[in-house]
Amino acid sequence: MIQLRDNTRFFIYTIAFLPFILLLSSGVIMLYYHTGAPKEALIIARDGYFWLAFHKTVSMVCTPFILLHLFVKTNWVKNYFLFKLKGKFKTSNIVLFLAYFICLFTAIGSWLVFRDNDIVSQLKGLHNKIGILLIFIFCIHVWNYWTVIFNQIKRLGCKLR
Repeated sequence: MIQLRDNTRFFIYTIAFLPFILLLSSGVIMLYYHTGAPKEALIIARDGYFWLAFHKTVSMVCTPFILLHLFVKTNWVKNYFLFKLKGKFKTSNIVLFLAYFICLFTAIGSWLVFRDNDIVSQLKGLHNKIGILLIFIFCIHVWNYWTVIFNQIKRLGCKLR
């Protein structure tokens, strides 16, 4: 098991948080275009082509951070695959884990693997639906761990003085 100091883990989580928020936000914006709005329509002074490129770029930045987050949680991941998870937030953590990887693989499939328009369209549709679930589950994840996050911020603040 990997043992990192609380400050190091918190730093990793904080670094991973911003790109993930940008990913989720751009995903919400992309839903507007996926529902039939023309790519030329502007949101925050940018068109759909910009937002798609932004969403893809942020996803490439975000994925290593999420994997690093899971790397820090090696014991959790091991117990996940051995069906030995315990804890108060087990279900929401499992759903978050699955939703993220389904989103990741449907995006990779529609972006890089398949060229058939029907398959790509189905993958994008699944990606959109799972993405919405991912947003809600991520919010629940942050809510569940808010006390831990807040206490870590307080501890770091005291150490910085």
